[in-house]
Formats: sequence, C-alpha cells, structure tokens
Amino acid sequence: MDKQIYVIGDVHGCYNTLIALVDKLPNKQNSKICFVGDLIDRGTNSKDVIKFIRDNNYDCVLGNHEFFMMESLPKIIQDNNKILTEKWTSKKAGGKETIKSYNNEKEILDDLEFLKTLPLYKEYKNFTTSDGRYLVVSHSSVESKWKYKDYPKDSVEYEKFVNTVLYSRYKSFDNKDIFNVYGHTPISEVIINEFKAQVDLGCCFKSIEPTASLCALEFPSMNVIIQESID
Repeated sequence: MDKQIYVIGDVHGCYNTLIALVDKLPNKQNSKICFVGDLIDRGTNSKDVIKFIRDNNYDCVLGNHEFFMMESLPKIIQDNNKILTEKWTSKKAGGKETIKSYNNEKEILDDLEFLKTLPLYKEYKNFTTSDGRYLVVSHSSVESKWKYKDYPKDSVEYEKFVNTVLYSRYKSFDNKDIFNVYGHTPISEVIINEFKAQVDLGCCFKSIEPTASLCALEFPSMNVIIQESID
C-alpha cells in the first residue's frame, strides 16, 4: 500500500517546472500522485504536461481551464480553426498558448477526450489525517456544497456543487469528515489548517511574480515540496 500521496498544484503548461518538482519527490516511484487541475493554458507546454500525466497514469481532477477548453475547442474547430472570441482564448485565460503547443488537430482532439474523463473530485479513503478525516482533492474548495455531491446531476444543488468546485474563491468552510486539498487561486505560500490545504503557488506568473512556484503537498505528513518556476 502507498504510504503517502503527493497532491500537485496548478501547473498551467509549465512543463519544465513540473518535471523538476516531480524529480524532488521522495519515493515517487512507490507513491500516488494527483493533480488539482488546470494542467493547461498560460504556459507554453500544455501538450507536454498532459502527455506526462497520461504516460504515467497519474490522477487528476477537472479544473476550470480544462472546462473552458472542453466548451470552446469544438466551436473553434467547427469555425475552421479561427480563434473565436471565447473566454478560453482570451489573454487572461491563456487558451491560445495551449493551442500553439500542439502540432495538429488530431493531437489536441485526443487530449480533449482525455480531459473529458477527469472527475470533479477524487476521494482517497485510504489516506487519512491522524484524527480520521480522509483526503478529497478538488480544483477549488468544496466548501459547504460538498453535501450536494451525490444529488441528481440535473438538480440545482448539484449545479451549485459544480460551480463551487470549479470556480469558488476566498470562501471557507470546514467539512468535519474530510481533508480537502485544492488550488485555483494563486497564493504566495501554501495554506494548511486542520481541515484543508490550498496549494496553488501561481507557477505560470513568473513574469509578474519572481517567486512564482509549483508545489506538492505530501499527505498525510503535510510536508510541502516547492520548485520555483523555471519556465
């Protein structure tokens, strides 16, 4: 059985930084690794990031940037590969950088099918804190909407859960049965408390933040491994 799991923050196409971080992980060959989503966009090597996750069969949850790609890419292809005025391809979202990282349409469509398989969250009931809360990885905090995760997919409650897990920022809620690890909102250092950990260190923003980094949280030890951005 794996003794620990490493949860890695938002990569955003920063392939070189990712490889350097994974090389730092102790006992990585015998440990599970999971990503909090937002593998793509902004950085220049989204294709290579996805390939690395797929080749190694690492776990990953859906991020809002993968969701943007799933919504926008079919429209772009249908319009003969013209870059439409889509949220995904805006300068802020960084979808154009993702498109540029691919050699052809077949490659990007293949990865799109992979991204469609990503779950909204991953539960790891065999990885627990000392007081018995099990690990849940999501892109953003599950907050109080965790109670809606098993509601019917067409219900208002489930829609609230989806929006929270993909987009929510700056809210706090302590779910007593789980320990939630998530990213989504860039911060300067990892935040860990009794119930959750936030692990997005904004590795794709090196041009405006010199200390931008990528990190992995080792669970349940709560050790943090950090790699400064080299992309």
